[in-house]
Amino acid sequence: MRKILRSKYIFDGENSPFKGYIAFEGDTIKEIEKDWSYQHLVDEHTNVLEYDDYFIMPGIHDNHVFFSGYLSMHAGIDLTEANSELEALEQIEAALEQAEDVPIYAYGWSPQAFGTLPTEESLNQLHYDGPITAIAKDRSYCWMNQQAKQRYGFDETETSAESRFRLIKEMLANEDLLQTVYQKFEQLLLSRGVVSIKEIVFDDAEFLKKINTRKLATHFYIQSVERPISTTLVEQYKAEDFPVKVAFGGVKIMVDGVVADETGDITGEYASGKKGPEIDYQFIANEVDKWNQKGIPCCLTTEGDRAGLKAAKMLSHFGKRLPKDVWNSISDLEMITQEMTQEMVEGRVVAEIYPQILGLNPSYQEAYMPEIIAGAEGAFFNYQLLRSADIQVTSGTDLPLFITNLPESIMRACFRRFPKGQETWQYEKGLSVLELLQSFTKNGFLVNGEERYGVLQPGKSATFAIFDRDLTQGDYEEVAAAETIMTYIDGSVVYEKVLP
Repeated sequence: MRKILRSKYIFDGENSPFKGYIAFEGDTIKEIEKDWSYQHLVDEHTNVLEYDDYFIMPGIHDNHVFFSGYLSMHAGIDLTEANSELEALEQIEAALEQAEDVPIYAYGWSPQAFGTLPTEESLNQLHYDGPITAIAKDRSYCWMNQQAKQRYGFDETETSAESRFRLIKEMLANEDLLQTVYQKFEQLLLSRGVVSIKEIVFDDAEFLKKINTRKLATHFYIQSVERPISTTLVEQYKAEDFPVKVAFGGVKIMVDGVVADETGDITGEYASGKKGPEIDYQFIANEVDKWNQKGIPCCLTTEGDRAGLKAAKMLSHFGKRLPKDVWNSISDLEMITQEMTQEMVEGRVVAEIYPQILGLNPSYQEAYMPEIIAGAEGAFFNYQLLRSADIQVTSGTDLPLFITNLPESIMRACFRRFPKGQETWQYEKGLSVLELLQSFTKNGFLVNGEERYGVLQPGKSATFAIFDRDLTQGDYEEVAAAETIMTYIDGSVVYEKVLP
């Protein structure tokens, strides 16, 4: 059966949207034209789908995802309806009646709804011999009993995935939990038009082999958390045949901390007088050298401008050893400077931005950027420097920090709007909508070696994300309201919104 999608708004992964049609059979695009002259293709074996006012584009690649982080935020007892510590305790206590010293996980409670933070004592008073953990919806606090603190080795406010790695590894080893939460995770991303991800794994990728069925393509990068990354393991992964749709990508290295918390490595000092952290850059350089010599790319995560420049220099220097179609990258890139981008251009270093990141600031008045470093606000989210240097820009979410949302990404990275208020953040330093769309499609697939995806051309995969309106229009309120209508992978519908 041949299918024809027609629309007034087709984005092919490279060019401005156009009125046209896409004809495909099975999993492959046969024709794509900038008009509606498809009558020569229509016969009894053809289905014409008139998506005239919908926006058709290649399926989306999210270039920075932690499924393990999502798992830790959606495992166990759902406390989203609990309005107080007492209500949450009642739900947890009910679950204990069917448990025998096994770990109890919970998630979704709101510090705002509770009014005050719940206490270790209240969980201890349940007299349960096993560990109990309950992560807040905003990931600001993990409510735990004494057994959990002893077992996992972190306290209530140490909520990064890296801090909770022992807990997360325990969850990943629970195969029933893994299968259940992965299917929810995958369906969520498919409902956002996402068909492919770059997954960050801690220390090893064994859990990826245990997921029975998957639709999302997954390229994984290994990050050292509990132990140094094993050269033998990486070489094994590089050569290994993983399950269908899973492939080894490279190595991820954390460089600095969070600028908003004054733990990012910056030039000079913070407005408070505090300096950036001490970082062993020689160790990081040695790691990049080691992996690049083996043809393995490195993704370095930086926030501060000094960290970003150091990362760009070492990736540029050692990256010359990489094959032509393999790229080092810098992720996060909260602060961007011209010197940094010059180094990135020299070394073909890919930029991996988080376009929804501006949304962490509720409004312009509540934004930390103008105050945290005196006179440095121009460096924050300065995507114009990446654009003018012609650096390959890809987009990710750092999920679960954000869930992939293309309309929101346009709002933050292109319109440069905050969740509240009418003020914008340095509008002229944002991306164009076309550049952002390319970062989620052509660029993301290209740097991960997936040449059959990311662009709509004859011979390429019939993989599409379809939205209910034009995403390139100038009305930001209309763009913000856009929804995914349908997602195709290799010619098959894998998500379809139920319309009223």
